[in-house]
Amino acid sequence: MHSKMKFSKLAALLTAVCLLMGLLVACGGQEVTLEISDMGTKTQVTTSTDKTVKQTLEAAGISLGEKDETDPALQTKIAADTKEILVKRYAKVTVVYGDEKKEVEIVGGTVADAIKKAAFKTEENVTSDVSESSYLKDGMVINLVKGMLVELTVDGKTEEIAAKEGTVQDFLTDQKITLGEDDEVSEKLDAAITDGMKLVIKRVEYKEETKTEEIDYTTEERYSDSMAAGSSEVTQEGAKGEKEVTYKVKYVDGEEDSREAISEKITKAAVNRIVTYGSASNSGSDNSAGSYDPGTSSSSGSDGQGGDSPNEVYEVSRTQFPDCDGSGHGYYQIVYSDGHTEYVDY
Repeated sequence: MHSKMKFSKLAALLTAVCLLMGLLVACGGQEVTLEISDMGTKTQVTTSTDKTVKQTLEAAGISLGEKDETDPALQTKIAADTKEILVKRYAKVTVVYGDEKKEVEIVGGTVADAIKKAAFKTEENVTSDVSESSYLKDGMVINLVKGMLVELTVDGKTEEIAAKEGTVQDFLTDQKITLGEDDEVSEKLDAAITDGMKLVIKRVEYKEETKTEEIDYTTEERYSDSMAAGSSEVTQEGAKGEKEVTYKVKYVDGEEDSREAISEKITKAAVNRIVTYGSASNSGSDNSAGSYDPGTSSSSGSDGQGGDSPNEVYEVSRTQFPDCDGSGHGYYQIVYSDGHTEYVDY
């Protein structure tokens, strides 16, 4: 009797464990991230292995028509290695060639698939007035026409497309191409479509970007009569500044095409580098000052030599002014220690 009770308790425990494991499996599948592809539109979703394809689509807000299909099928459970759910839309379209019309029904097809299924016997150079890579939409009319081929380049793709008579704008409307405010078209919109026309659309976008840039310092020259002529000293080191520059940047098909500075703000001023040159007279054989060319002394006085006399007049500074009137000559402005100034042509 005692052993029977033990067996009953063990069986009950095992049953409870099994039920619990079943509940865990039923209530908590493995998380899976996959992509839903619906007529070229990609949607990334996170689902789990306890969900079906139908439940995953419903959770993503994607509804299906009565004749639409999916791959995997709707009632298929999501597997741990499921990467994509492909939605195949049903479409009944009309293909027209001359005076003939054929209705075609396809699930998950393109314009090229519909033309192939219509199986018209056509002449050479006959193509569709709709891009053959476009997905089919229910009720679409596809016209097969000869001649008037347009090479269209837009959004990174180049295709040859048959065109009806009309303007460039009419053609773009037929191709369901919308132009942005700044987009550029190689032909005028009111120009007539011609056979062999090459039509290029550039997607243009303008953005404002702000960058921090360096400001170079300048070197400033000064003169001091407390320093001997011909000597020089850096009396202040230079330091670069910073400014914030705002640019208007033009992007063409996602690539930068040009930029224009529209404003700037100095956030840290540059510090000039200062070099001081001596202009004082030296006692000795040569005490002339070389203010305009450091290290090279200039003569002063009637004999070109400075003397020991405190009343000796000597050159303090010499500034060069280049030719400004096209004559081929400039002049020096020379300042002397007694305060008078001379101008000497060169």
